[in-house]
Amino acid sequence: MTEQLAFQETQYLGFNRFGLVRRMVIMLFCFLFYFASEDTKGETADLFFYLGLGILVMSGGAMMFAHLKTEVKGKKLILKGPITHRRVELDLNGIESVEVKPYSRFIMNRPMFNLHKKNARRFYTHGAMCIEFTSADGEVVKIGSQRPEELKRAIEAAAKK
Repeated sequence: MTEQLAFQETQYLGFNRFGLVRRMVIMLFCFLFYFASEDTKGETADLFFYLGLGILVMSGGAMMFAHLKTEVKGKKLILKGPITHRRVELDLNGIESVEVKPYSRFIMNRPMFNLHKKNARRFYTHGAMCIEFTSADGEVVKIGSQRPEELKRAIEAAAKK
């Protein structure tokens, strides 16, 4: 018997604000140095121009690179990390509370997969909101999502089954 997917979301690494801002600052530095350079032969300046183009292409490629795949299937929440080839399955039996909260008070957060920090497990790629729930054994889990309300409904429905 195959179980129906109640929720599925894939988040891409290139959309993370922390990495995007960092890549854009380095790229702008390279292009500014190229245009401000007085090197007429252009060997040094051309190096910065090609480096800036390389970072631009890399940044575009990162936007197609999946970092976190979230699925609610049956009574399980499945989190897959294609980069690390890891899979975390959380049983949704006995969920005490499910809430939509801001992920962090910081503007830029690093992407993470299965980080254990401050008595909570964190899964995050990009976005401002997350789902926070407490499992039956008292563990707090935070999952960043672009569609937090839909994920919350799917988790609550799966926990009631």
